Amino acid sequence: MKKYSVKLLTLLTAVVLLASCSDFLDKSGTGSLPADQIKSLKDAEKVVNGFYVQMKWNDYYGTNLMVLGENRGDDLRPLRESGGYSAIYNYIFGPTQNSYSAVWAKAYNVIMNTNVFLQDVWENIPAVSAADIATKNDLKGQALAVRAFCHFDVAKVYGYPYQKDNGASLGAVVNEEVVSLGEQKARSTVAETYVSIIKDLEDALPLLSKSKHPGNFNYWGVKGLLARVYLYQGDYENAFKHADEVLTDASNPYMLTTNASYVSSWENGDSPETMLELKISPDSGLDNNGGVDSWYYIMWHGEGFAAGNLVPTDAWFAVIDEDPNDVRQDLIETKVDATTTPPTSYRWLAKFRGNSGEGDFKRNHPMVIRLSEVYLIAAEAALMKSSKNQGKADTYLHTIRKRANASATQLTATVDLVLKERRKELIGEGHRYYDLGRLGLMVDRSGSDNQIEMGNNYVIVDPWNRSGTQYQVILPLSSDQRTVNPAALQNPGYPD
Repeated sequence: MKKYSVKLLTLLTAVVLLASCSDFLDKSGTGSLPADQIKSLKDAEKVVNGFYVQMKWNDYYGTNLMVLGENRGDDLRPLRESGGYSAIYNYIFGPTQNSYSAVWAKAYNVIMNTNVFLQDVWENIPAVSAADIATKNDLKGQALAVRAFCHFDVAKVYGYPYQKDNGASLGAVVNEEVVSLGEQKARSTVAETYVSIIKDLEDALPLLSKSKHPGNFNYWGVKGLLARVYLYQGDYENAFKHADEVLTDASNPYMLTTNASYVSSWENGDSPETMLELKISPDSGLDNNGGVDSWYYIMWHGEGFAAGNLVPTDAWFAVIDEDPNDVRQDLIETKVDATTTPPTSYRWLAKFRGNSGEGDFKRNHPMVIRLSEVYLIAAEAALMKSSKNQGKADTYLHTIRKRANASATQLTATVDLVLKERRKELIGEGHRYYDLGRLGLMVDRSGSDNQIEMGNNYVIVDPWNRSGTQYQVILPLSSDQRTVNPAALQNPGYPD
């Protein structure tokens, strides 16, 4: 097999999965394992679990992925200019601001480790019994799914939305093999990146377990992710197919969280509808500062909490307030910011209350995919596919609305209504900016509450950059990455 040498990371070699146990294996594990020392299924399971550990850190799902999906949109805003990721809100990105572009490095860190596992480890894992063979296959399926997921994140953050130009713009460096130092590889187009993503996910499906495992990908989580990928691509037939199969297959072990348990589910973890969340505990290494580096820390948490600086916008409150009996109203609290003169009353999003078992709001399980999202994917795709299915769209939208308020009346579903429901249901989970971007809709921050010393041209934001002047709607590759891999071209508009 040909080996490509892509200097995407700092000095990560092709023969070691990672040198630091805090970066790779959870503290409950035994440390990192060189590829030639992985001798058993138990060892291999630790390695695969390590992929998810890498993903939960603040430079990936612990902060950056979430804040890039939310703070560039119209539903969350900083209270003040200092702190609270105001640079992200203001679209102030440049190739030397590595903290905002660290997603690239971390995603490829994970991708390279999955490649080592798939190429140099998996085949040599002993498995004789039917149960062991099934476990071994499941581990391969998880590695494929994680690799696809990381490529998808890179395409979202560093490439324009697929539907802008049918994927013709620059996407990820598609990396499906073990790499060694010395060579370079160019970026693929967004369309080519999606081909790789979809192939990995489709290949993973028959290998994966159908049992619930909320901290790891399983069959159902990958079906849901496939539905999301196809939705972003604008392939609504396949988006509907996968989402509908998840929702109609009697063997699917997931069910929606009930109205009565909805609020508490956000602090208990492992809700009936969680298809994948990244597990956080006080000793699991979310960051080096007890959760303070996570983006949940910067959410407004009431009087006396000076660090709190992110609240929903008036525009989002107007949407959620359309139904005072919506259970999601109970995720909102009103507190006073005593640090301002005079003190200011704010409503804030108390959705992420901390699920470490100790009530620590700084520690939340980053939510990757829930059954609620699959319902809304199915509803939107049912309306958008060539053979529109209004009945399914009505049913699936109503299911989420009725869970929020048992007295909700059934509406005739429209794409606008589905997007509104996504705003209510998925706020804070990293979707809003990409929802607007994939459909070519504007980010409208023209309300006065949304403008925090807004500079340049980012009061009305065009994620497709039709004018050619809003190039900062996608992130640049960092100068470090460009130095080690000049073949990976910089995004247009940014200096090399």
